[in-house]
Amino acid sequence: MYPASRRLLLLLTFACGFAAAGGAWALKTDKNQPINVQSDHGDFRSDPKDNSRGTGIYTGHVIITQGSIVLTADRAVLHIVNNELDSADVTGQPATFVQQPDQGAPMNGEAREITYDAGKNEIVLIDNARLSQAVADAAHLDKHGEAKPDDMPGERLMTADRIRYNTDTQRVIAKAGDDEQRVHISFPPKTAAPASATAARPVKPAPAAATHAGTPP
Repeated sequence: MYPASRRLLLLLTFACGFAAAGGAWALKTDKNQPINVQSDHGDFRSDPKDNSRGTGIYTGHVIITQGSIVLTADRAVLHIVNNELDSADVTGQPATFVQQPDQGAPMNGEAREITYDAGKNEIVLIDNARLSQAVADAAHLDKHGEAKPDDMPGERLMTADRIRYNTDTQRVIAKAGDDEQRVHISFPPKTAAPASATAARPVKPAPAAATHAGTPP
């Protein structure tokens, strides 16, 4: 087990690069979109004291959508408050999450358990959590700042025991587990510069030393 100092939360923000600086926010319309649930089986029970509240249990190929946000799972428990989704707890092998930002490639996450707090715009990936986003450097962006089709040189990847992701601001907080699983972040290398720009200029050979008169060869 790592000491407490080795298990501190790790904060990743725009400057660190999980979202491109200056505009890669999540779709602003997501939080205003209706939430839809599909599954093989559903069991919803209203609170007998307040029919605006209730709990739904959904199993089998569960798909939850809200705007560009998509959650998939084997099982989901949804909590309704004031006739709106308050939170969802989903599990799967793995459960998955995806969201399309206003700019850039989709954010993709997976874990054995995912919780979604609609009011806080927060996704928590729990147990073997993974969050990734394909990226393109400036050389692979069009005039609108979007990645050119089929031109993604790599991806930013974070793995940890637990990852907390704000779907509105794209702020990410990761935490290592109590075992050997530490927080890991990888960034793709920059695209290599063109060969013409990096090729070294040929070195001219030094002129041969002149033979001095009277000096034997």
